[in-house]
Amino acid sequence: MTATVSEHHRAASWSKVLRTIKPRVQASLPAPCIEPGCHHLVQPDDAWDLGHVVSVERALRMGWTRQMIDDPSNLGPACRAKNRSNGGKAGRAKQLAIKRQKDRYFPW
Repeated sequence: MTATVSEHHRAASWSKVLRTIKPRVQASLPAPCIEPGCHHLVQPDDAWDLGHVVSVERALRMGWTRQMIDDPSNLGPACRAKNRSNGGKAGRAKQLAIKRQKDRYFPW
């Protein structure tokens, strides 16, 4: 069974990754934001998230395991606003695709 993106980020294993990896990334700042199209240098005092280089959704489609998705080599600093904006856009696109599929069903 594959998890959804939201389920992935609510899992206890993700909380553990945040507790262990985020301090290591914090110590390496300043570092470039890993979000596509963002060229911001994330500073230690900036609002930032621990983001995935290969998004959770894309990794799940490629058959990655949770361990592969949360490997430190796939994680890095992401501008909080850009990371959450991209995640919201991806979630909305998924919702619209599901809605379109439901609207295509003609029961006659």
